[in-house]
Amino acid sequence: MKRSIAITDGCSVAVAGLLATGLLLRLARCFPSLDPLAAGVGLALGFFAADVASGLVHWLCDTYFDPRTPLLGTIFIAPFREHHVDPGALVRHGFFERNGNNCLVSVPLLLTAISRLEPGGFTRAAEVVAAGFFVAASLTLCVANQIHAWAHGTDAPRPIRALQRAGILITPERHARHHRGDRAYAVVSGWSNALLDRALARTEALLAAFGAKPSGSGAQA
Repeated sequence: MKRSIAITDGCSVAVAGLLATGLLLRLARCFPSLDPLAAGVGLALGFFAADVASGLVHWLCDTYFDPRTPLLGTIFIAPFREHHVDPGALVRHGFFERNGNNCLVSVPLLLTAISRLEPGGFTRAAEVVAAGFFVAASLTLCVANQIHAWAHGTDAPRPIRALQRAGILITPERHARHHRGDRAYAVVSGWSNALLDRALARTEALLAAFGAKPSGSGAQA
């Protein structure tokens, strides 16, 4: 099982890396035809959406299901549960193990982003916003767990530390809230945590009314 997961992680990173490279090359070709304001709005929205998505997935895997759940348990649930037992393990993991899951789920978004970029094919600002959204969301989700790892490590590259200080990427101090028992599930920038904290508490209450009780570390978060 471990060998098959390692192969899946390696293939996921390789495929996502090739798609991301193709996406960036296509973006460069489209750049002259993009409205800068619309592109900027789309990129910002996509980056924010990736932060929201990181929080939702983190919450779901922390709070519900079981590491023994078929397929999902081994690939997704178990790593999140392990992370709460040993937060430093994320930093010790190899590159492929750390980023495989994110790259796997990013592949459909990367393909969507590529399909949105047609050189000279933008006739409305909304199309540019949508293209920028999928570009930022897909690329950010590819590296979301790496960003998470940098919030646990002490040796993040200098440009990453600068982005953390600027509030663009989540800092170790802000992410530490989550491991102290607060919610704060989003791990890209943390911008969405205030919104998610309230929304997820209400969602848990609603699910509990239908008999779905938290079963993981999120039950104490």
